[in-house]
Amino acid sequence: MLFSKIFTTGAVMAATAMAALSPAQIASGLKTVTTQSQKLQAPAQSITIVNAPLIVIGQGPLPTLIAGFTEIVTTATTIISQTDGTPKITNQADADLVFDAFRGFVRVHQELLNILIGKAGLLTQVPFIGPPVAAVLRQVEGVVDSIAFFLIDTVEGRTKDIESEANSLGSTLDLTISKYQGLSV
Repeated sequence: MLFSKIFTTGAVMAATAMAALSPAQIASGLKTVTTQSQKLQAPAQSITIVNAPLIVIGQGPLPTLIAGFTEIVTTATTIISQTDGTPKITNQADADLVFDAFRGFVRVHQELLNILIGKAGLLTQVPFIGPPVAAVLRQVEGVVDSIAFFLIDTVEGRTKDIESEANSLGSTLDLTISKYQGLSV
């Protein structure tokens, strides 16, 4: 009986240790999400008053964007699920590696969101396209917040920098969501 308790405790500890991410793995995960975001810039740039309404029949750039944002949410959720047991990052080089990856993601994602903000002005005559875009952006906002909170708690020595980047991205996300939320009947 005692052996089974020790074995169970050891298995739980091993599972937690296996779930922990190294700084390189965190940076790699953030770079993956950055690449996914960057790939959405071209479809976002291609939105026009002519092709935006094609969302109704599952065509045009908006379904591609929604699917891409959903992929970002899935990837970020996977990263978040692997963070349990990750120790604090106290080594400055490791902290810089993770921060640089996060800052890269924030910059690329803000570029994408700024494209969408600009396109929202074109789409005021097509009010039914806003809600699906706003809905997926709220999901993105949720995982970005989770990643930011994790990094703020984990990456010592860059906490203020991460907070600043996260706040900046959060403001841009809020603005983008409000622009698309406003495009409803």
